[in-house]
Amino acid sequence: MARRDLTGSPIARALSVAGVGVLALVVVALTALALQTDRGAQPAVAPTAGPVPSFSFRSEGRPPATPSPTPTAAPAASGADERFLARSAEGTLWRATAGACGAEEPVVERSDDDGTSWVDVTPRSRGIGQVRALSGLSGTEAELVADLAECAPQLLRTFTQGRFWDPYPDLLARATYPSGSAPTVLASPSGEAPLPCASPASVRVGAQQTALICEGVPYTRVGTGAFAPLPLTDAVALDVLGRSTAVARVHAGTCDGALSLSWVDAAGAVSAPECVPGTDPAAPAAIAAFEDEVIVWAGDTVATIAR
Repeated sequence: MARRDLTGSPIARALSVAGVGVLALVVVALTALALQTDRGAQPAVAPTAGPVPSFSFRSEGRPPATPSPTPTAAPAASGADERFLARSAEGTLWRATAGACGAEEPVVERSDDDGTSWVDVTPRSRGIGQVRALSGLSGTEAELVADLAECAPQLLRTFTQGRFWDPYPDLLARATYPSGSAPTVLASPSGEAPLPCASPASVRVGAQQTALICEGVPYTRVGTGAFAPLPLTDAVALDVLGRSTAVARVHAGTCDGALSLSWVDAAGAVSAPECVPGTDPAAPAAIAAFEDEVIVWAGDTVATIAR
């Protein structure tokens, strides 16, 4: 009897399809298991951070910012640039630039309106070459110690508000003033006195003391004693009144862009600085001290500070 072929029956075909599906499922399951096993065998490694990028916030074309310059102290004017300021008893102001004997002519001026306007009263007819000292006298008069012909010193006085100046050699012999022949000494009736530096500036002689500036430091001496420094720096001008000394200086941080003014008493105590508005700390300066006020001449400015 011949065998019956079952492969073509519907049941056989269904079983064949089912077997293929089961086999496919088994393959998928084994593949997934292999992947999981492979992942588990790898060690966990933290990701490595890359370099931190740097940034520049400067705009293209704009130069880098530069710090503001620190104010520096201007040296006290000396030589031809030195200045002098004085007042007569009745309020007439006198001022002068030193000039340089044989090189630069000095200028002497007078003001009758508190420094608003000035009249040139330079004694050119006397052949003036350099101013060494300036003082106000009684009334509206003044006196100068100045180098005249051949740079020889002479004391001149005016009793005509600067129109005429007359020499007084007998008064010169009793005067104290910076020597023209040796700028490091002070000429006086008792002889020459050495000054404490090679380039003294703003030398002022009073009835009780003498003062000057050496490299920004004010010095004073009482009578014929030795010069001693005052506890200040950056001084540009000074004046004496009895045993007190008025000092104009550059005081960065307190009076930026202007001079400051302080008083030093006989014991060396220094008053709080007071700003002098409108003054240029880099310009040559001179001051004149009085009981009730100080007059400051700096650059083109003449200012009065009440004491």
